[in-house]
Formats: sequence, C-alpha cells, structure tokens
Amino acid sequence: MKTKIVLLLVALTSSLGLKAQDIQVTKFEQNFTSLIARMHQETDNTGEACAVLRCYVRGKGFTIEPNLGVLKVEKLEGEIRLWVPQGTKRLTIRHTGSKPLIGYEIPVRIETKTDYDIEIDARKIDKPKEHNVYVSAGYNIVSISGPSVAIGVTVNHHNIELGAVYGLNKTDDLFFYNQSGNVTAGYNYSAVRAHLRYGYEIPLSDYFSMTPQVGLAYHGYSGKSVVNSNNTNYKSANSMSLFGGVKFTVPVSDTFKFYLTPEYNAAIYKDDNCKVISSNDDTMKNWHTGFNLNVGIMIYF
Repeated sequence: MKTKIVLLLVALTSSLGLKAQDIQVTKFEQNFTSLIARMHQETDNTGEACAVLRCYVRGKGFTIEPNLGVLKVEKLEGEIRLWVPQGTKRLTIRHTGSKPLIGYEIPVRIETKTDYDIEIDARKIDKPKEHNVYVSAGYNIVSISGPSVAIGVTVNHHNIELGAVYGLNKTDDLFFYNQSGNVTAGYNYSAVRAHLRYGYEIPLSDYFSMTPQVGLAYHGYSGKSVVNSNNTNYKSANSMSLFGGVKFTVPVSDTFKFYLTPEYNAAIYKDDNCKVISSNDDTMKNWHTGFNLNVGIMIYF
C-alpha cells in the first residue's frame, strides 16, 4: 500500500511540474515597415527567399529553434534575427536554467521576404537565483515511520540540510530477567532521528533534478515500562549512523517542490543499551542500519 502511494505521488508531482512555464511569447506579428528579409535575402534548400523573425529578448543565453531550421542567425543587443523558410510553424525557445517553451505554435502564416516581430517575456529568468533557503515537511517510511521536518540552503548547486524525524513505530516488548528467571523490567522503544546532510544538485531535465547526498544521523531512543503499564520513561539508548542517498525533486512553481529521498543508513556508534536491544530486536537494528524513504514538499524563500 505504501509503495502504491509513493508511486502515485511521484506521478502527480511530475504532471504538476510540467504545467509550469518560465518563457512566454507576448507578441508575434508581421512588421510591415521592416525590409530586412528583402534587403538581405537568404534562400532555403528549394531556392525560395526566407522570412526574417526579429526576436526581442532580455538578457543572454537564449536559443530559438524553428521547426524547419534556420538559414542564418544574427545576434544583436536585445534582438536575435533568424532567417527561416517560408511555412515555418513552430518555435522552441530555451534559456539556461529555465524551463523551455517547446513547440510554440506561430499564430500567423510565415511568408517569403517578410519580416516578423516577436517579443519574448523573460522577466522570470534574467537573473536565476543562485542561493535558495527552504523548509520542508514530509513523512518517513520503511525503517522509521513518522513525520519529518528540515531546513536547508542551496548555493550554486551545493546543498546543506538539517532535519529531524519523529518516529511513531515502536520495538516489540522487551523483557529483562534476573538469574532466577523472574522479569525485572520490560520496555518498548521509539526513535527520534536528527540528521545533517550534504548534497550536490544535478538537473536531469527542465522539470526534474537529483541530488546525491551523504550525511550523519543521530538516533535517540526512549523506552517505556511494559511491566508497570505506565508512561514513565526508563532507560534511553543512542546510536549514530552514516548514510547515503539521492533526493529527487519536481518543481510545482518557483516556491514549491515535491521531493522523494531514498537512503541507506549504516551504524558507526551504538551505546551499550542500544547494542543489547538491537541484538534482540530487529526493529531498533533497522532504525540505525537499514533503508529509509522520505517524501514531502519543500517551500523556498
């Protein structure tokens, strides 16, 4: 059931991310006074004179790809001129660090020896953010089940995050006996985990990125009396682990991202009480040596 929920959430976030667009064409019309296409003619493979698309942009780093190709390109300050074949119908506009505008349908017929003005709205992508601070809220499953929170910062793709998970699952009832075979105490344990992680974000596409991560986690365990059936906390236990994983993110907007983070923990320290309990109960063992999966939403500032 948990696997189905995770797969459904990933599919939903992917479809939401695809709706976002950073680049827009705000004007596309024929220029009746410009004579560039007539005065500086280029011909296509059939010998027909080209049209000229005068694309007005803000900033650098743009590439514009007509569906029938380009015969000539001139880049001026704030303007890109494209000589394209008659009958060109679609454009794909890209900009470094932005979601591309793919397959934009040209609203007019492109005729030979004719000039056209195109205005491209790039206000959102002139100065892409290099520093991002975020908070996240999610839910952790597999080894430790429970809600999670984190705060992090990303600087030029380098990511540092501090977070915690409050475990809701517990160990089995653990009974301790004296030499006569009588029960002296019994406990079940729950876990609280705090972590510090470092990662490097790698964009895989315009809508999807992955961040390989390594980190250090502290696990604190508290037990409650089983014999006396009350809520008094008894012996605590502690462990530390190193972990590695990958965070996959899908943007919904400039402010929100959904994430999915599988990772594996390997214990590097266990106190004496943790050693005893882990040797008798696989649940606690898996808390500090095992897989975890965290899913949730990140909010950027």
